[in-house]
Amino acid sequence: MLFLLIFLCNMIIFKRMPSHLLMCENTLEFKNVFFFTGCFRAKICINFLYICILITVETKMFTENLNLFLTSRLVLLPILVFLGSLFLIPKIRKLSLKLNFSDTSNSRSSHQGKVASFGGVAFFLSYVFVLFFAETLDTSHVSLTLLASITIMFFTGLLDDMVSLAPKVKFFAQFIAVSFLMTQSDFRLLSLHGFMGFYEIPLFVSVAGSMVFLLGLINAFNLIDGIDGLTGITGIIVASFYSYMFYMLDYYYYLTISLTTIATLLAFLRFNFSRRRKIFMGDTGSLVIGLVLGLLTFKLLSLDNGTYTCLSFNRQQLPLFLISVLFVPLLDTLRVMFLRALRGVSMFKPDRNHIHHIIVDFGLSHRRASFFIGLINFIVALIMFFVIQTFNDLISLLVLVSIFFIAIILLFLMNKNKSAIRLKLKIKKLFLTFLSL
Repeated sequence: MLFLLIFLCNMIIFKRMPSHLLMCENTLEFKNVFFFTGCFRAKICINFLYICILITVETKMFTENLNLFLTSRLVLLPILVFLGSLFLIPKIRKLSLKLNFSDTSNSRSSHQGKVASFGGVAFFLSYVFVLFFAETLDTSHVSLTLLASITIMFFTGLLDDMVSLAPKVKFFAQFIAVSFLMTQSDFRLLSLHGFMGFYEIPLFVSVAGSMVFLLGLINAFNLIDGIDGLTGITGIIVASFYSYMFYMLDYYYYLTISLTTIATLLAFLRFNFSRRRKIFMGDTGSLVIGLVLGLLTFKLLSLDNGTYTCLSFNRQQLPLFLISVLFVPLLDTLRVMFLRALRGVSMFKPDRNHIHHIIVDFGLSHRRASFFIGLINFIVALIMFFVIQTFNDLISLLVLVSIFFIAIILLFLMNKNKSAIRLKLKIKKLFLTFLSL
């Protein structure tokens, strides 16, 4: 831990140093100070090297004491991912602007001018790094499968951000990435464990249903990526709940992936909310985040009945809780798809009927809207956590359905878009016709 403390102290000292001193190559004031010879960027690289050395050393030091070893890994890897993302994202931003790979505002955009994209590159590099160093924790031997799936999804998003792939091509690539996950039983829903009277699921139904839900979840996170910070905040909330559950279940490998998601998204939000150094994650990031959170969801769903004795509710109630954790992405996707089908337009046709568009049009800034929506997601998950512990399956299901129904009604009343107004008038006309009968 000595190297880590030295690194953090250096970061704090550098932060408080005058800028003209940090740019000096051979400042006299630094000659007799530990770690302050040379320029700022060189010192950052050296400190990163110390952290890498620390991971290697601790691997050997704590082999005999697994708990200490796991604890050190779980702490160090997310910290390193966070610091590495803070270092990489500005570089990615500069390269994106230099190559003219930027997001230009249009009729659906919530920003003005050009903004650098490809922030999701840092996500991909973070996951590759963690999957490599956390391989010793992978008792199910799924690291290569995860790496292949994440890589396919990353390049799909990258190409889409660069040349705007056709929806069918994009969906086919997503299908291939998800297919890799289906080769592992860890990411298939094999049983409902008595939820609403259902138990074992046939293999074909299990694979098909898991693929449909996972593809839907990936695109759900892609759809909510419409304003600054929303996907990042939502992803942090979901990953935080999953981190708690994997910690309680002693699944340290998936706990590490969850913590990595939190770390890289926290670093990304630092720049996504910035005015001078703003960057978007793009499809490169939203698709990768959606895939990772989706596979973590199915990992929880695939565990057997006895594994959940350490949690505060029964195994068959777990699907309800996971749906509540994914409340915002699922609500937005189901609602938008229903509205598009009602208007008779393509499911893939973009519009401004998303939750974040409604909240922003109601008067909130991007940052406030994102935090507000994230807070709602957190509150719903927290409510369902206590409801599930108190009531049976049927009552818990009714509570969750009621929350969805209330949210849909409120969003319908708040929506000021032209298409929504026309739909309101149509519903009002039908209602008056019904009353006249």
